[in-house]
Amino acid sequence: MKILPSVRDDITREAVCVVGGFDGVHRGHQALIQRALELAGTQKKTGVITFDPLPIFVLKTKEIFYLTPRCEKEKLLEVLGLDFIFYIDFTAEFAGLTPESFAKYVHKMIAPAWIVVGENFHFGKDRKGSAKILKDLASGMFEVDIVPKVKDEGTISSTRIRELLLLGNIKAANHLLGREYAIHGAVVKGKGKGTHLGFPTINLQVEQEKLLPLDGVYKVTVLFDNEEHLGGMFCRHGLVEVHIIDFTGDLYDIPVQVRILERIRDIRHFADDAALRTAIARDIKKVSNLHP
Repeated sequence: MKILPSVRDDITREAVCVVGGFDGVHRGHQALIQRALELAGTQKKTGVITFDPLPIFVLKTKEIFYLTPRCEKEKLLEVLGLDFIFYIDFTAEFAGLTPESFAKYVHKMIAPAWIVVGENFHFGKDRKGSAKILKDLASGMFEVDIVPKVKDEGTISSTRIRELLLLGNIKAANHLLGREYAIHGAVVKGKGKGTHLGFPTINLQVEQEKLLPLDGVYKVTVLFDNEEHLGGMFCRHGLVEVHIIDFTGDLYDIPVQVRILERIRDIRHFADDAALRTAIARDIKKVSNLHP
């Protein structure tokens, strides 16, 4: 898959492109991509037109974190079979473009045959452009295909998934994503508290912009060296520690992926190490006994 940082490339000409933020690459996003692949068939290239950073992070009025930082998003999109990603450098100046100017920019820089958008797509200054307006503006430049919202007890959106994760409702978030929510990072040295208690853990260095779920203890699977292991994750104030069940070894500086399956309990204070050790043993037993 080719990565294009706001530069022209022949691969985009007459391609079928999907436009959007794609944070999370959830089931709604996947439906748009599937439609693009159908329109392209075997004759045309397919790609995503997205923004870096995402508009919500430039125009935000409160602190927001990514479901899928750029590197993670690119891996997910590549697996879905796309040929390229065209990144638009989203600045305050770009945010001020009129809907007409945005349509002309897409035609000039990308020259697609088709643009696929969701029916709730908005663009241009003050989000005045809609999917229908884009279809009207695109006349003579490119075709526009509008895909209905994907709903599951409400519209599937990145905002909704963020809210579920912050509430600790992992199963519901995973259902809307169409996969387990994952945390990526390299293993770094910790304080050795887990080893002292008899439950050694790996400490994960996570990107600062990555959204972590509600503080708590979680059932997870840990992937490294093309193997999957069951584990229990402790997450609190940006600290991520994982005990990998029935594993001994050194994973320092090795990139791992932690897939979150279920929330076990809240964070609690324990009177001493003995009480904490008993609680961890109970957590690990529960993780091991839970059905997949």
